[in-house]
Amino acid sequence: MPQDSRQQDNSSDLQQENQRLLLLQRIALIAADHRDRATLLQAALDDLQRFFSVDGGGIYQLDHSDAPRCLTASLGIPAELVRELQKIPVGKGLTEQVLRSGAPCSWVDLRWESQLYCQAVIDAGWRSMVSLPLVAGERTVGTLFLFQRISRQFSSADVDLLLQVCRILASAIATTELVEKLEWQQQMTEAGQRELERSRSQLRAHLARLEESNRALELTNRTKIRFLGLASHELRTPLTCVLSAVELLQLKLPEAADEVRDLLDMLEQGGLRLQTLIEDLMEMVRIESRDLYLSKEPLDLPRILTELHLDVQTRAKDRTMTLTLGSIPASLALLGDDHHLRRALNRLLDNALKYTPEGGRIHLETRYCQGLEVQKRQPQLENFCPDFFSAGLVDNYLLLRIIDSGTGVDETERLRIFDTFYVGAPLRHHGRHPKTGSRSGAGLGLSLAKGIIERQGGMLWVEAAGGDHSGSSFQVLLPLQKTQEALIVGQPPGNRPWH
Repeated sequence: MPQDSRQQDNSSDLQQENQRLLLLQRIALIAADHRDRATLLQAALDDLQRFFSVDGGGIYQLDHSDAPRCLTASLGIPAELVRELQKIPVGKGLTEQVLRSGAPCSWVDLRWESQLYCQAVIDAGWRSMVSLPLVAGERTVGTLFLFQRISRQFSSADVDLLLQVCRILASAIATTELVEKLEWQQQMTEAGQRELERSRSQLRAHLARLEESNRALELTNRTKIRFLGLASHELRTPLTCVLSAVELLQLKLPEAADEVRDLLDMLEQGGLRLQTLIEDLMEMVRIESRDLYLSKEPLDLPRILTELHLDVQTRAKDRTMTLTLGSIPASLALLGDDHHLRRALNRLLDNALKYTPEGGRIHLETRYCQGLEVQKRQPQLENFCPDFFSAGLVDNYLLLRIIDSGTGVDETERLRIFDTFYVGAPLRHHGRHPKTGSRSGAGLGLSLAKGIIERQGGMLWVEAAGGDHSGSSFQVLLPLQKTQEALIVGQPPGNRPWH
């Protein structure tokens, strides 16, 4: 071959190589300058059409192997044909061969390809096509295809160049996807921060209103306590005068008519009842204002319970009830206020008498209880007295139970019955219980008993009697300093049998 001819061939090869390098450079610049995938791919198709002198092409994208193929960019394809190409099912068509093999494919004459799914491309004049995978790392993100309306065999050099272009485009697609995800996450983060700030602002406003409500509630509570204390104190003096006058009239009129004597007895009973209510109100005020003095001395619990049993026994017999007292653990190291503890337990026994029908049973029993046993029942008991558990548990307790066969307490009412002034009997029954006929008080008895027991470090709650028996089981838990006997771990409270 003449030297001039060889020089011309070398010059031509060098020029073609420069053109290829320039194409790769332009594609790389396009990928670097664009962050919108559709714009990036459309610009790349424009350069490829000019460089390879094809009639058009397109780029499919897919998120995963089973995802629909999305024709993100196209060139030289009418809109009607684009819609037909978008309808090709997953797994069908020539580009699926490229996805399955992961290698480029070239078709010289599409009219004789049995795998061709969209016959509309033949009607549009397509004859030859080349398709290549877009692979980023180990993930296939799509396919690139170029077509021509004449039969054409793409050279191996053209295919190699297209593979390099595809690698650049696949990397650009992966990058834009990552950027879009980061931007979306940033938007979500900013939206979350805005929502968080809005929530914080609402929370601050709610806290401010709550603090204001708490202040108003505290002021109302203090006002209520002052009013009840003042009213009780002011009622005490004239009531004393009334009772004294009634007593004097009873002494001065021993021979009065029966009607007069009955009237004086009625005045005395009403005055005594009002005196009891005033004393309860004053005790409630002292408890709520934490102005009630309680001594902390060793208690003789067997004597206290025995005396209470004897005192209540008479009232129980009048209503044909059975009142029993179980065994009492010896050597108790129990500290507290004898007078107020008696009053609290007496209120609980009065409540059992009031809501147990005639012929019923009341049983009073005691046993040791370990702190671990109480801790296991914290989820069920802490609503009755949250401060009891927050103050910390001791090792040993005395559990005292007053079990009756009365009407029982509905589960939804077991917290409310300890509220001050709560009365279970409806007003339409004029203060009388519809089953027992007993007259309800002012709703102070259980509240006062609970307050006294909690002030002595204990807790009061109510459960169903358990077993086959109806009724209630009022349970008193008192802390022990120490015991000289071995602890007796019995059955869980509320499940022990009747004696």
